[in-house]
Amino acid sequence: MKLDVMTDFNSKKSLTSWVRGNIGGFFTSLLGYEVDIRTVQRDLNKLSSSGLFPFTSSDETKPLCWFWPKQTARMQFPLMSADEALAFKLVEQFLIPLLPLSVRAHLADYFALADGTLKHSPLAHWPDKVRTIPANQTLLPPQIDVEVLKVVYEALLKNRRFSAGYLRRDEAAKQYEVNPLGLMFRGNVAYLLATLWDYQDVKQLALHRFEQAILLDKAVTVPVDYDPDVYIASGEFDYPTAPDADIQLVVKISPWVRKHLSETQLSADQRITALEDDYFRLQASVKDTLQLRWWLQGLGADIEVLEPDSLRQMFAETVRLLGKIYGM
Repeated sequence: MKLDVMTDFNSKKSLTSWVRGNIGGFFTSLLGYEVDIRTVQRDLNKLSSSGLFPFTSSDETKPLCWFWPKQTARMQFPLMSADEALAFKLVEQFLIPLLPLSVRAHLADYFALADGTLKHSPLAHWPDKVRTIPANQTLLPPQIDVEVLKVVYEALLKNRRFSAGYLRRDEAAKQYEVNPLGLMFRGNVAYLLATLWDYQDVKQLALHRFEQAILLDKAVTVPVDYDPDVYIASGEFDYPTAPDADIQLVVKISPWVRKHLSETQLSADQRITALEDDYFRLQASVKDTLQLRWWLQGLGADIEVLEPDSLRQMFAETVRLLGKIYGM
């Protein structure tokens, strides 16, 4: 019971920087039954004088006002374990962009507490031993307007729309009413999945292209059957070249590409067979996307597209254009 009360106390304390004023009422709401104010005051005096708890009182008021001073280090009951501290450090290291700005500020105390907890733990150096790196060419992250970012996160958190200028690749900035649905992170670029005004088609809007966002007092409307996981699984972030982009890809690959694709397959039905010239034939069901085409181009002369013919002809034309560029 006492442990539950202290845990709840810490939770309620975190909701405000000051536990001040009607302390009897505070503990009454915390415990669920009436508490005599004199009993509370005697207990607070003992706890404060013990040095274990940093709260104090103001001598200028009667009755005394007890409060938890600002900038006081967070206390947690029961104490944070080393496993919990490590989890907080990994959140700080890898997941911060996924959190609302208000939650980031609230977690700052926990991150500091985690640092102190890990100091004397065998887990202290684990955060230094794990990293994630992009699979593609590393690019510097684009700059995002901080004020715009605040509006976007608040809109997502409160399920409200916002108005903002958006700079498209091929046009000047235009004003849109944005109906935000969720954030997606691809490499170092953050995208907002959203609809515009009352249209139902989902757009991918790069956060760094927004400017001068204003939160609106208008609720978000979620399109019928919208599911972010289904949206991603459909290949929308790989940029399909057509609404029905499913193809049977057949390619001729070099030995090292065969080794690579034997370990990380293109699809569940992928098949690789040997050819007479030490090369291999690969067949797989994939979507014809810009991402696939960029990947195929990156393999250069170690891969030859055999089917479908339309994709082969596209690569043949690319080779002809490259020949002109490089004077061949």
